[in-house]
Amino acid sequence: FEQLSYDLKGALRGSKAFLDTGFLKGSTPAGGLGVAKALGRYGTSLAGLLEGTAARFPDRLVLVDDQGELTYQELANRARLTAHTLASHGIGPNSRVGIMARNGRGFFIPLAAKGYLGYTVFLLNVGASKNQLADIVKEHKLDVIFVDSEFDDRFPEDLSDFGCTLIHADAAEGYRTDFDYPTMEEFWTSPGPHNDAFPSRPKQGGVVLMSSGTSGTPKAVSHTEPSFPVGVLGPALEGLGVKAGDRLQLTASLFHVLGWGASVLAIVAGCTLVTQREFKPKNVLKQIEDYKCTGTISSAVFLKDVLAADDGSYDTSSMTWIMNAGNAMSEDLVVGLQERYGNIVSSGYGSTEGLLVAFANPEDLAADPLTAGYPVWNGRLEVLDPETGKEVPAGQVGIIHAINALSMKGYLGDRDKAEYRNGMIDLGDKGIVDPESGRLRVLGRNNDMVIVGGENIWPTSVAEIIDRLDGVAESYCVGVEDDEKFQRVKAYVVVEDGATVTEDDVREQVEHNFMKPAIPRDVVIMSAPLPRNAIGKVVKRELEAFG
Repeated sequence: FEQLSYDLKGALRGSKAFLDTGFLKGSTPAGGLGVAKALGRYGTSLAGLLEGTAARFPDRLVLVDDQGELTYQELANRARLTAHTLASHGIGPNSRVGIMARNGRGFFIPLAAKGYLGYTVFLLNVGASKNQLADIVKEHKLDVIFVDSEFDDRFPEDLSDFGCTLIHADAAEGYRTDFDYPTMEEFWTSPGPHNDAFPSRPKQGGVVLMSSGTSGTPKAVSHTEPSFPVGVLGPALEGLGVKAGDRLQLTASLFHVLGWGASVLAIVAGCTLVTQREFKPKNVLKQIEDYKCTGTISSAVFLKDVLAADDGSYDTSSMTWIMNAGNAMSEDLVVGLQERYGNIVSSGYGSTEGLLVAFANPEDLAADPLTAGYPVWNGRLEVLDPETGKEVPAGQVGIIHAINALSMKGYLGDRDKAEYRNGMIDLGDKGIVDPESGRLRVLGRNNDMVIVGGENIWPTSVAEIIDRLDGVAESYCVGVEDDEKFQRVKAYVVVEDGATVTEDDVREQVEHNFMKPAIPRDVVIMSAPLPRNAIGKVVKRELEAFG
């Protein structure tokens, strides 16, 4: 009863925050009927949300990307065309479709097409290696992948046994022509033999986000289509002051939790998303100036570069909020953003499994630049003792656990098992609740995970890759501070007698078999064995003697 009361209060408060955005304003009876029909048929999938907003504001811009501008109606038309063509090739509710694309229409079109047919969609990390992609296709039996041509080299030269239809979401200069459909336009004009009609009310499959930071096959984190979790999103809506129809500059990657979640919320509110394929800080500032963006959604590593690039020559006066997620911000960065843009900086804390679990509004960050803020308005968040599983008193360190309406439904397959305690997901972070303010502070990964530019990298996974290199006897990796990326990987590599292994050899081994963010910034080549204690554990403090 206590939890139910808490959830109801959070839902009521969240509903008010949502209504305060002005979402219901400016709609005609015909538009309202269009929303009801779209949600009734396609639910809260991106197709349902897009169709509903297109019924109200067909000529409003929904997306500005490297290829230009799209209105809500234009994006809906392209998504429908894609869905019809997929259906004609036999893709339906039981199919599995991957998207490996950077920010832009090449990502949004197949993601929106999902809702018309109901297939399960996999948001693939653009940093995934060739081996990881092959494992994902094999393990999860993907039927189709929409992929940007810049990632063509991640797929085998001979595609005959790959077992998956490949369609270019974005075809840049030099794209491979041996793909099943080298361009999206070619796919649209190549119908298959099946009926292309949509189900009257498609059963919606999940949205699967792939975990990062593992050298093996990434975990497939399964989420349902978002319902109406106003108690979870309410703190951000209220804290940011988002208004329906705002123009939002989006730097966060769409294949990550923040980018996906923010884009869904923006389309519900009839906002315009302004984005770019590759992050360029000066282009971010120009987009804010040109489109009079009211807010920007990014991560600390990008915000740091934007702040450094802002020489005062860009008009950013339209901005009323900045939201960070993906990386914890340093105190210097928070203060720098506040001094340059005013007290408009907020931060969200969560994970691929838990999504948004805590939020710090501008007042929270003004009081404590390192805080993660307060838990969202419904759901649970507790800091637990790792031994007893009991909640630790405020002021004591424990492991952060959380659950709410946006949390994952589980991992796909039998290989990975979610870690729950007291009904909450173990987020793997050490945390502490301030006894005076009640705010949460995240102290770092319980397992020494390194976050490089928003990507979660486990040092042990990097070491496993390095150990496979010929001539390497053993290796050990740690996280180190980095002025550009906040954190990077440092590798200590013990070379076998008589073998020759260079720093570049080590970096190439990681790049070819893992992901670019995991490439060690520092590589220390050693002839002596790693320093270990009596039980064989590496003594990290003694590694410093080697460089």
